[in-house]
Amino acid sequence: MTLKKAVIVGYGNMGSKYAAQIYEGAVRDLSLYGILCRNQPGQRAIRENMPEVVIFPDEESMFAARGDFDALIITTPHKEHVRVVLKAQKAGLHVLCEKPLGVTVKECESLSYGKPECVNAMVFNWRARDIYRQVREYIRDGKLGRLTQAVWTANFWYRPAYYHHACGWRSSWSGEGGGLLINQCQHLLDMWNWLFGQPCEVAAQLGYGQYSDIGVDDKASLFFRHENGMWGAFISSSGDAPGTNRLEIHGELGKVVVEDNRFLTICRNETSTTQVSKDSEEMYPKIPYTEERKEVEQTVNEYTTILQNFADAMEGRAEPLATIADGRHALENCNAAYLSDWQQKKTAIPCDAEAYDRELLKKIQEES
Repeated sequence: MTLKKAVIVGYGNMGSKYAAQIYEGAVRDLSLYGILCRNQPGQRAIRENMPEVVIFPDEESMFAARGDFDALIITTPHKEHVRVVLKAQKAGLHVLCEKPLGVTVKECESLSYGKPECVNAMVFNWRARDIYRQVREYIRDGKLGRLTQAVWTANFWYRPAYYHHACGWRSSWSGEGGGLLINQCQHLLDMWNWLFGQPCEVAAQLGYGQYSDIGVDDKASLFFRHENGMWGAFISSSGDAPGTNRLEIHGELGKVVVEDNRFLTICRNETSTTQVSKDSEEMYPKIPYTEERKEVEQTVNEYTTILQNFADAMEGRAEPLATIADGRHALENCNAAYLSDWQQKKTAIPCDAEAYDRELLKKIQEES
């Protein structure tokens, strides 16, 4: 086994966090070889704090040195993700990409989604949270029976105007490709797929600039339909405080409730709703159930878990927690939701990629 060497592409908020974790040895079998950083203040900080790390001032110099390292960790603005992932794939490098995979599903068609020799992974760190792992296992073990409904209220992303205007590309159609849905909610749209499978249809109602002077979405109500008959409601915003993070999942054998990423409540029916419906001769039968409530502590940093999983996957010891195919599926949910709101109708998932690109172009032109 040889120590894998990684280069971080971008030295902003997330790039600097990943760099510190790898450089300080928090991730086994992975070392920080270099950082692509274009700005002088960032380069000075790297030289002061991580003097052994190679600084690449541009992509050309980084890819010219591709034989000296094994992997890229991409933390650039959204619209650069697909381009850099594609170049990494062609260069035979392992890739770990921040969310979202891209801005439009159409641009993601250029990527390879097969089983390559190199790892192609996404940073969907919510998959590393113990409480959701427990919920997924509970569902997959059939302990809820047939799923009927899920409701996720997720308006805990409070962001002030300062946040939206901190970078020129942020919270814009031309720079970020949207707002709440393509940024914060990518995590939860992926979690929805991970827990329940991907929906087949969405009806969306979005609010634009409801809380700050921006042209993109900062409020969302999505109504999903799944091919297996399950329905779902997803409600979010980036302007409410105090916010709520509550996921309620119903099945014929009971329900599961997750609150604030910490508290897990499991209600188990003694008899399934389906069976009671068949057998009961009462108008208003009560189904006995047991209730268990517990706190699930997150003992390991979820980003460390993602980075360690990436290192393990490169060594063949694990499968990636999330692949770029998962990134594409989350983006499919997002694109379809935008198109549903713009066209004011239910929209299939995945949606018409060319129609989405046309409508997005209109938004960009209106913005400029």
